[in-house]
Amino acid sequence: MTEIYDAGAPLVPAPPRPAEVDEHEWTENLSEPSRYGGEAADRAREQPAVDGDGQAAHRFREILVQTQDLAWVDKTLAGLTHKALWRNEDTGASISLVKFEGGSGIPSRHSHASNQFMFCLKGRYTYVPTGITLTEGSFYWNPKGSLHGPTHAEEESILLEVYDGPHYPTQPDWYSSPDDAR
Repeated sequence: MTEIYDAGAPLVPAPPRPAEVDEHEWTENLSEPSRYGGEAADRAREQPAVDGDGQAAHRFREILVQTQDLAWVDKTLAGLTHKALWRNEDTGASISLVKFEGGSGIPSRHSHASNQFMFCLKGRYTYVPTGITLTEGSFYWNPKGSLHGPTHAEEESILLEVYDGPHYPTQPDWYSSPDDAR
């Protein structure tokens, strides 16, 4: 990936050590040097580090994020907001909550540069040409490179969206910001 990692991202202090955890284990129980972004990473970035390729990275601690406390962030496509939970800045893999307002959707056929997985938490979200409709509790997999869409949210729809790599081979024309295509 050609993404730029923010090596100067703010660090968080280590949380208090639980009495049940040895002091040495608590101090050392951080991730390998990694280049992560998103809300979870922003709340768990404890130490600056260098990864195996000599690039700036950080070490992270496990974290719990209460997603109901996070604000929905607008994307440049009308009716679409998201909560970016986690992102691997090197591979483009990501986990987000996405919300489509009723009547909105992705306007054209497209494919992804990686596998796309979605779990519907709320609503009715339809892939128009095929009639595939995600409803609460349904799981959808769109394999890498497979054309799909356009889509239509029949009502407000909230989806857990996971990519195992970069989202798009090129920025879709329905986004005016490259950040929206990440």
